[in-house]
Amino acid sequence: MDPELTPGVLEDLRKDPLRTALTARSLSKFYIAKQFPDNTAQLTSIDFDPSGSRCITTSLDESLRIYDCMQGKRVKVSYSKKYGCNLAQFTSQPGSVAYASTKINDTIRYLSYETNQFIRYFVGHKDMVTSLQRSPVDDPQQVASLVSASMDGTVRLWSLEDVRPTSTVEVGKEALAAYDPSGMVVAVCVASRELQLYDARKMAKGPFISASLVFEQAVVGIKFLPPTGDYILLVMADTSIEVLDAFQLKPRAVLSISASSIASKPVLEQMQQECFGHKVTTTPDGRAVIAGCGDGSIAFWDMDAVLARISYGSASKIVCKPDGTWNESHDGPVGICAFNPMLMQCVTGAQALSLWTA
Repeated sequence: MDPELTPGVLEDLRKDPLRTALTARSLSKFYIAKQFPDNTAQLTSIDFDPSGSRCITTSLDESLRIYDCMQGKRVKVSYSKKYGCNLAQFTSQPGSVAYASTKINDTIRYLSYETNQFIRYFVGHKDMVTSLQRSPVDDPQQVASLVSASMDGTVRLWSLEDVRPTSTVEVGKEALAAYDPSGMVVAVCVASRELQLYDARKMAKGPFISASLVFEQAVVGIKFLPPTGDYILLVMADTSIEVLDAFQLKPRAVLSISASSIASKPVLEQMQQECFGHKVTTTPDGRAVIAGCGDGSIAFWDMDAVLARISYGSASKIVCKPDGTWNESHDGPVGICAFNPMLMQCVTGAQALSLWTA
């Protein structure tokens, strides 16, 4: 493997995935173009900036690292030794990120990574933050820029300009939360037992639809399938993925992985407390779901085929095995996996970070 990205690889990285057919065949050709053995502990979260030119990671070694995805190089390292760090997100303001504390308190910290100075502290959560996501829509008229959820049983919306939340919803038990692609709907999973959908402009009015969940595994992550958000993906502790209809909240399919790809129970329990579903991603066009597995492999599903099977109208939930796996793998359980929103690139990580392209 070349230590640097070649001009040919860089050209591939500049391909727009929305214009390139991301079929099972093309996904099977992904390979590791660059690897970064920078961290000394498990990676726990990853996020891309809206341009796709940079990504940020957090790790149990209490570092935040920013990478140039175009050039394939690390550009910034910051440490949060006093408060810990997880769930880092680029904000709508250039040169800044927000991340959750993991010790001392549960404050969300708004940081200028250019000056390494804190801009603001978002205070309110009383237990571990389990979700943090910026709004997918950068609209000056939108009241909230971030949504967060916590083990304290609350979901909060935040403006970057105010230390207090613009809205707080008490759901009573530990929660996970995610915006839909429009930024108008917030999905909340409560204690792996209930799924609720809220109008982001009227959170205080309660959910406009909710449904009970009955799964053998705990839910560790939640996200909408782009680009329309017609389906919700619930990431389970064993990395299987439940696919629910976003209109009726009915489970329609499960994306399963082989038993040999599942991490051991102690590892699963540890990762459940740290990675919060960041091991599953989707391509920007929603045509594929990609997941990091416990054996270090990366599996993917062709969602065109999955949704076609769903559309046949089967009364029972269908089970879909992966359409393929990538040949190269990590040397441990994969904790983060994210597809670049603008480039033909996927980034995964166990302890080392890998940049994949086709």
